[in-house]
Amino acid sequence: MRIAFLGDASLGHVQRWVSFFNERGHEVLLLSYEDTDACAFSTIRLQGHSGFKTLNVLLDLPGIRRHLAAFKPDVVNGLYAGAYGLTAVLSSYPSVVSALGSDLLVDYANSRVHRTLTGYSLRNANLVTTDAQLLSDIAIAAGARSEVVLTAYFGIDDTLFHPPEPPRAGVEPILISTRNLYRLYRVDVLIEALALVRRKYPAQAVICGDGPERAALEAQAASLDVAEACTFMGRQTPEEIADLLRSSGIYVSTSSSDSTSVSLLEAMGTGLPPVVSDIPANREWLLEGENGLYFPVGDAATLAACVERLLTDIELAAAQRERNLEIIRARGLWSRNMEQVEAAFRAL
Repeated sequence: MRIAFLGDASLGHVQRWVSFFNERGHEVLLLSYEDTDACAFSTIRLQGHSGFKTLNVLLDLPGIRRHLAAFKPDVVNGLYAGAYGLTAVLSSYPSVVSALGSDLLVDYANSRVHRTLTGYSLRNANLVTTDAQLLSDIAIAAGARSEVVLTAYFGIDDTLFHPPEPPRAGVEPILISTRNLYRLYRVDVLIEALALVRRKYPAQAVICGDGPERAALEAQAASLDVAEACTFMGRQTPEEIADLLRSSGIYVSTSSSDSTSVSLLEAMGTGLPPVVSDIPANREWLLEGENGLYFPVGDAATLAACVERLLTDIELAAAQRERNLEIIRARGLWSRNMEQVEAAFRAL
């Protein structure tokens, strides 16, 4: 197939999505308003006329259509149900709108403009893909026809994200977070919980990712006297993240909003027992006690109690590891899930 994509080229999820089709032998082209330098496939950097992406799309639509006409795509895929999805629907080619999370969980919920434009995109797309049942339900409620909605989890590469050898014997008091340092992900709650856990156990935290909250989080760690126990790793490659997960003891996600979290699936695939915020998307993957533990969003005390429970109940942690590996093999593998998307593209 010849597939044109419209999306934020700076996002790892977008690069990974387009790369799948490129590596499968399809001819691909990504059009993006963002920096395309990190992309290992054909791209066109769009030049916006304003700071509002939706306005750019409307102003640039004739030029975007000329790029598409030169490429002659079989399918146009907008990666994000907002402006890029709208562009795909207005392209005059078979269109796919792919919801990535915040487009439906945040933008659509909080903005009348986004509700109007996103609703139009979802109603008129030939195919809508999401990476969580939660997003599929929202998309259908927003106007997408249920028969064109495909729930396809992003999934992980199990050749990279796998348990250590030999298997873990216990639970190391090393907590790891692999979310970026934005307010949405509430990493401050992890640092507060670490201070509580360290009253009883010599716990440490490995904090991957970067973002505008980093300085404030480092200051918080210092103020709570846990700076030496917090290692801020910055952005890491997938290979580095896999190694860090295998050398840690407990995965923690403090996010206040999410669709299916690839970070969670990576932790599950490497055999880490997860402690995560109690939000709907996590409920698609974890059953309380059976293969994960929950705490209310922002509740550091309950998070600390969950960590302490895993540190003392080795049998619970071992059972969670085994169950999570079964779940990942059944429905969390990237290549298998993306083959469903590829088949749906072919059907257009």
